[in-house]
Amino acid sequence: MNKHEQRSGFVGPFILVGIGILFLLNNLGFTQINFWQLASTLWPVALIGVGLDMLIGRRSALGSLLALVITAAFLVGGAVLVGVAPGATFRGEVTAIRYAPGPVREADIRISTSTGRLTVGSQAEGGVLVAGSLQLAPNEEVGEEQGVEDGKATYRLSSHGVKGIGSPGSESHWDVRLNGEVPTKLEIDTGAGEAELRLERMRLTSLDVDLGIGATTIALPRSGLFTGKISGGIGKLVIRVPESLAVRLHVDTGIGQVQVTGDFTTAGENVYLSSAAATNGDRATLDISSGIGQVVIESIGGE
Repeated sequence: MNKHEQRSGFVGPFILVGIGILFLLNNLGFTQINFWQLASTLWPVALIGVGLDMLIGRRSALGSLLALVITAAFLVGGAVLVGVAPGATFRGEVTAIRYAPGPVREADIRISTSTGRLTVGSQAEGGVLVAGSLQLAPNEEVGEEQGVEDGKATYRLSSHGVKGIGSPGSESHWDVRLNGEVPTKLEIDTGAGEAELRLERMRLTSLDVDLGIGATTIALPRSGLFTGKISGGIGKLVIRVPESLAVRLHVDTGIGQVQVTGDFTTAGENVYLSSAAATNGDRATLDISSGIGQVVIESIGGE
């Protein structure tokens, strides 16, 4: 080997193979590991491993093997510490939320979570704009801001103080219901965990979703002329498009693939039109981007 030629390390391939094995075992039902919360805690180990590989691993096969062993030891030890092995679970308190500003012209709603599972749905209940139940993680604190000005209601719901991400029972579970009759600008910001946004009955004017680590499913409204942006971090992202919604989708992926199923028309590179949008000049627009993971776009019945 030429003395100026760099040796390929073992750590990077080891991490990728390990992630693939974890996904496969979870999908086959052999394990019940919450990979996303585990990854959100142990990602610095990957940086340490890659750094060691660059420092000593590329000089010799022995150095690369040593970097691999050290990285593997850190990963296994960290996994045990954050609770991959069975252990006692614990939960924080349950908090109910309810914001009823009365009749308003429009709403501006932002929901920010740290870890756990977020479920957002719709309700049609008079003057109630936001309602729900929050199963908090230990030490988690919830912040709320609300107000009404010139017929526009503003609501902010955020999470603070979460510790022990990745350990059993440390995740939260938020179940939030939004008024489906009020035209709404909606922003969702998630950390590590899973999210399910059931927006079929919503009247959106704008949608901005910023995802961290985890699996996310978003069911779009059945109709509307909103603009939107969905930015994925690491994980699988599923976008469900009702057949009745006229929407133009632009998809940009980093490391991963795009899978499109149903009645869509290609309108350029990485651009898709729903069946309703193909025959309708007035349409919603949605930009979708993903860092690492799969993006699935599927057509569903509009009724």
